[in-house]
Amino acid sequence: MSTAVNMRRTGGQRGQASLEMAALAPVVLMLMLFALQVIVLTYTAHAASQAAREAARAYSLDQAPGAAASDSLPGGVRLVGVQPSGPDHTVTVTVKAPFTVPPFNSEITRSVTMP
Repeated sequence: MSTAVNMRRTGGQRGQASLEMAALAPVVLMLMLFALQVIVLTYTAHAASQAAREAARAYSLDQAPGAAASDSLPGGVRLVGVQPSGPDHTVTVTVKAPFTVPPFNSEITRSVTMP
């Protein structure tokens, strides 16, 4: 008789574990999506900084800063705008991340001044 009781408890515990896993799956999925979004935005911010450096360097050499910024961007990161300004060779570059979820801003702006 005790074997029948143990079998019923085991079956019930398995069902409860499945239910807990089903309830936990969306939370795990959201955490994974959040981590992926942080990685994408970090990648895009680094690409924007590199593009701003290249654009400022080109601007200081009297070359086209927009072309230099565009050439330095990796695939998936889109150039939104390049604004050179002043005699100190400051360039502001704005890029758009490959994809973002709604609470995050997909455009990143970086400025660099080349001596």
